[in-house]
Amino acid sequence: MFRNHLLPLGVFMLAMLPVHGNAAGAQWTPITDEVEFKCANGNTTPGYSVYVVGNHPTLGNWDPAKAVKLNDKPGYPTWTGKVLFPGADDGKDVEWKCIVRNETVPTDVQKWQNNPNNIVKLAFTAKSVGTF
Repeated sequence: MFRNHLLPLGVFMLAMLPVHGNAAGAQWTPITDEVEFKCANGNTTPGYSVYVVGNHPTLGNWDPAKAVKLNDKPGYPTWTGKVLFPGADDGKDVEWKCIVRNETVPTDVQKWQNNPNNIVKLAFTAKSVGTF
């Protein structure tokens, strides 16, 4: 009689992760985390917008010229935006702040959010839905 042997789900999932080899062994391709940032009370004047800046390369490493612009839709003066963190380590803390910055002169920062810094813990999440 033929018996079907299945790998445990955990082993199967690990086998599905992208891997590439190097001289020292296998290297795992990191996860991409997505964070939704929200800055409330971001009152601006014409030519200025709200950006998020922080201690991660994706957020400019505290350089306002490399900050990520947020969107004031649908509810000004609240600004939101989703930012991908490619190659981020799951569980890593990222510090960040809201700033009001000139849209054309990136070194012209009108306002920084007060201390302390905000902190977000990067966490891989997935959602999958099936429908008939």
